[in-house]
Amino acid sequence: MKKYLLFLVMASIAFSNCKKKEDISDNFNANNIAPNGFNFGTSKSININIKLLSNLGEPIKGIPVKFCFANDTTVVFTALTNKDGAINSKLTIPSYIEQMVIKPHYVGLIQEANAFIKDNSLDLSIGGPNGLSGNVILNSVSNNQDSKFKTLSNNFYKTLSANFTYLGTFDVNGRPNYLTSKPGAVSAELLSFLNASLPEEKNIIDHHLVYLSPAASRDLDVVKTGEVFVTYVSEGANFQNTIGYYIYPTGKKPTSTNQITDIKYIFPNASGLGSHGGLISGDKVSLGIFNAGTSIGLVLLSNAWDNVSKTVNPNKYEKFFSDKNLNPENDNNLNLKQHSVFLDYEKEDLVVVGFEDTNRETGKSDNDFNDIVVYFSSNKANALNKQNMIKLSEPIDSDGDGILDDLDLFPRDSKKVYTVYFPSQTGWGTLAFEDLWPAKGDYDMNDLVVNYRYSYNVNANNEVVEMKADYKVNQSLAYYKNGFGVELPINQNVIDDVRGYINSGKYIKYNQNGTEAGQAKAVIIPFDNQKLIFDGKVNYSEPIRVLIEFLKPQSINILNAAPYNPFLISDGRRSYEIHLPGLTPTSLADKNLFGSLQDLSNPAQGKYYIGENNWPWALSFVEPFNYPSEGQAVNLAYPNFNAWAASGGTQFKDWYK
Repeated sequence: MKKYLLFLVMASIAFSNCKKKEDISDNFNANNIAPNGFNFGTSKSININIKLLSNLGEPIKGIPVKFCFANDTTVVFTALTNKDGAINSKLTIPSYIEQMVIKPHYVGLIQEANAFIKDNSLDLSIGGPNGLSGNVILNSVSNNQDSKFKTLSNNFYKTLSANFTYLGTFDVNGRPNYLTSKPGAVSAELLSFLNASLPEEKNIIDHHLVYLSPAASRDLDVVKTGEVFVTYVSEGANFQNTIGYYIYPTGKKPTSTNQITDIKYIFPNASGLGSHGGLISGDKVSLGIFNAGTSIGLVLLSNAWDNVSKTVNPNKYEKFFSDKNLNPENDNNLNLKQHSVFLDYEKEDLVVVGFEDTNRETGKSDNDFNDIVVYFSSNKANALNKQNMIKLSEPIDSDGDGILDDLDLFPRDSKKVYTVYFPSQTGWGTLAFEDLWPAKGDYDMNDLVVNYRYSYNVNANNEVVEMKADYKVNQSLAYYKNGFGVELPINQNVIDDVRGYINSGKYIKYNQNGTEAGQAKAVIIPFDNQKLIFDGKVNYSEPIRVLIEFLKPQSINILNAAPYNPFLISDGRRSYEIHLPGLTPTSLADKNLFGSLQDLSNPAQGKYYIGENNWPWALSFVEPFNYPSEGQAVNLAYPNFNAWAASGGTQFKDWYK
């Protein structure tokens, strides 16, 4: 802030009985810029009500679920499902966000569910007998993955002389009309074994190399005459794949693709509901009666579903067989030719098959072998030969906290399971202040601009065990030597230690645990003089990291309340606090300043930090904000600011973008 502004403010305070007649800036209209009661919030709090279920309706507990904005892979929130398979929480997001992507990343569930926000709530059930329900957005199927194949040489696209046939009719999404009347059971316990065996986005070579053993089963041998069924479990693919099968006498395996005369499609489009298809976990197909001595080979036709013709194009792209010797990779790369694994789930007499749908020598495959997961069963016990079949791996919980190792960010620390970031792991929120309160300034919102990011380590009970707060001064064009504080929604007595702040030692008094003394709630002071870390031109400091340790785990509500109640301390005067409009002062603020000069606060009405014409002294964003240049009011720097404010925040919600 320019020095002459400081002089005017000091003169105004000295003659507080005389209202200031001179406008500091000519950027303001005579009328209010916003309706009474508008708090100038650029964000909103939404309720998250998510439930994860098996197709039997069993709760799937202990699963870290990630949340992103549509068309953005940045994770903005993570939460753990409770014993009921539910997440019931709150999240602060930009006001203009209307859709979110929910990512359980759990084999057996849709990998990415698109949902819309209605009445500030995100309500969704993932799994269960219907597959998806609630505020779900069902993707329109598309073939936009074609470009991923353009780098493959033409010799990978092999046509076959086989006769391709369907088992029956199907709907426009490729879901069979010949499903059995009773779905197959995909139990929560089976899913836990599957996720221990074929975890999402983890290379099978790193965690279960034995699955690729040369001695492992490659096809299904029927050893007792009976009916054979295939049950769809899940898919984690970008492609719209087709699954088919062929048969041959046991012991007379085809040595080339030309010896395969007939391939029948099991699932014309093996994509799940909400993931460019219509399959629901448990969808079950009967392949018919098979005599003992018959073997079943499988083939995955990569991205073969044609969304235009609503049919399968068998020669569209590559085909990958359960018999790795028939696959297109170079013969010298035998370890890369395998595209399916056959695993024994002994408890339910099932053979689980996981597929990899991308050529494995191109470097484009993630090698997790769960792009499609199905299981085979029979109406006769032990009808399928499992003699050389490796068993599904049992779930492991090394630290005994109830969360499987593959889902636990801290698998050997029972006190922590995952980390949550606000606003995200890589993003920053922004706080922009004017520092002349209770007098109005030039409203360029650059006297102090602070970026912030919070991170929380959370235990298996969804409780916060420790918290880190990162702050960096993005701009400081003020003459004043301003400080910065944050009031947390907890009592200071639950905090064990606060450390990492920058303190000049001149006016802030601390409790023994590092919180500010004399406060009703826990207050931290990351810095008490921005001049110590920012010289007005260049920010020489790394982000200030304040570590907050608790005496005992705290409710997840502490996370939901971010970005809390931040405030500017004006020019080293501890009682001069400038908060976001509508937020209350701390115990150390001078209440006599409310209603003085251009401040129109009325504590009796719950009205705080709003000035003449309803102007604020601070703005908050849960993402970056490009502050105006010196002396340029925010409504001139951003043409849609006035319309947004006048509408009470209902229009131009992304005015600052």
